[in-house]
Amino acid sequence: MKVEMLLGGKTRFATIEALTDSRQPITAHQIAITKGLDPAATYRCLTELSDFRIVESETGKRNQTFYKLSDGSGLAAAEFLRSLKQKTPQSVDLEKWMSTEMQATRMGKIVKIDKLDKSIFRNPDEKQDVDEIMSKRIPGELSSLITSAKITFNEIFEQKDNVFILKT
Repeated sequence: MKVEMLLGGKTRFATIEALTDSRQPITAHQIAITKGLDPAATYRCLTELSDFRIVESETGKRNQTFYKLSDGSGLAAAEFLRSLKQKTPQSVDLEKWMSTEMQATRMGKIVKIDKLDKSIFRNPDEKQDVDEIMSKRIPGELSSLITSAKITFNEIFEQKDNVFILKT
């Protein structure tokens, strides 16, 4: 399995990549031409991405539809793509990445907490209690974060029969 499959296939991956690289809104045809994609598949992909609010569209001159990444989830998708490019300049086989050998290699690079030199963080003899740590928080900070998360979640999802479904 290739990295492109993380986004559902080559067309979605290439479309988001083109929108990430573009400094201004572009048409489905421009994306298809620059990335070597089927124009109809690119248009369908942009329609799906628009339904999920990853992409925004605007009609320009001569009734052409221009696309750009949305401010919220679109920019998150762009950031995800950039992080993939930084870490994986070449195509990566996800099955190999998930193999036990690769997992062992990654786990070997993780610093174990019990082996970590904690003295670089604070004096090991110094004790901190929960009240002292919590006193450094702004009153109401946690409750406002929870409320904000609930509002955002309810804007994106609806609940039907104890299942959360993405709003369209």
